Amino acid sequence: MGRKNRNSRREFYGDRFWESESYNFRTFNKNLDMLLSLAINRFRWDGLPETCDARYLEKILHRNGIATLSFKRDEPTRVYTTLQAMQYGAYNMYGYPVQWRAVGYDGITDYECDNSNGVLCYYNFSRLAPWNALEIFARKMTHYERTEDVNLTQQMSPWFGIAPQEKRQELVNLFKQITGGEPVVLGDPGLLDLVNNIKLIDMKVPLVTEELARSNQNVFNQALLYLGIPHLAFEKGERMIEDEARANTAPTNIMLLDCLQARRQFCNEVNRKFGLDVHVYFNDDFESYNYNYINNIESQAQDGIVPTLDYTDTILDNGSKLPFAPQKQGGNDE
Repeated sequence: MGRKNRNSRREFYGDRFWESESYNFRTFNKNLDMLLSLAINRFRWDGLPETCDARYLEKILHRNGIATLSFKRDEPTRVYTTLQAMQYGAYNMYGYPVQWRAVGYDGITDYECDNSNGVLCYYNFSRLAPWNALEIFARKMTHYERTEDVNLTQQMSPWFGIAPQEKRQELVNLFKQITGGEPVVLGDPGLLDLVNNIKLIDMKVPLVTEELARSNQNVFNQALLYLGIPHLAFEKGERMIEDEARANTAPTNIMLLDCLQARRQFCNEVNRKFGLDVHVYFNDDFESYNYNYINNIESQAQDGIVPTLDYTDTILDNGSKLPFAPQKQGGNDE
């Protein structure tokens, strides 16, 4: 029986009210995964040693709030790794650990570290992991989404029935067909008795999906603010003035800068101590920007970058000239 229950959590057959536990579980995981994906992709690491994993570093920072870049002392060559940092022992006067252990996901990699062979990286200056906050936001969003689902279901059957105990299963099957959008066809010798003995109560549930969706969006906006991701905090009909826009984005920028500065501090310490060249930046798709710009002659022409080749006399296979002929630099010769 227990094995059947575990399988029901892994498999999913649709939105049916008798699978509400599985649906709640998957909705929460969906929201948590979305927030975590947004969180760990905010920064781009550059210059990390090949033996380090930036994705794992960010995931550990979001889960534990602390990680370490370090190497084993007893190895002939330095092999840098970015692993979990397990703090133990004393702290210095500023609250930094004097000793810690670097622990890998495999459960095998585990070695001692101190300031001579490792550097600690914190998620932000408060040194608290955001995992608890991400779970809270995901849970609140799940509540709103599942409440919206229930409200929609109640529009399909805005009433509940009361029937004798011996007719209970027939009433359950009736609700299943209605919820599944199936035509209800009953064939029962005692159908007349069922109709006479059943009592329906109209719950008169209003449709509030719009209000629930708006509240869910507000929770999502709070999560974006917490992560320092730009977003539209509220709807406004007219155009915002510059001071209003700046005041609206200031908390978001500070939250993001808090995380970035903690990582920059880590990079500076790594570079100073180990002679590396590690840097971290706000993440953006610069490769696509550069590719689109290089392959867009019109954008280059607007910026004064005029191709030096002259395609004016180029003849296409159909006998016509190119529709766009870049001009030579220096203007027209007269």
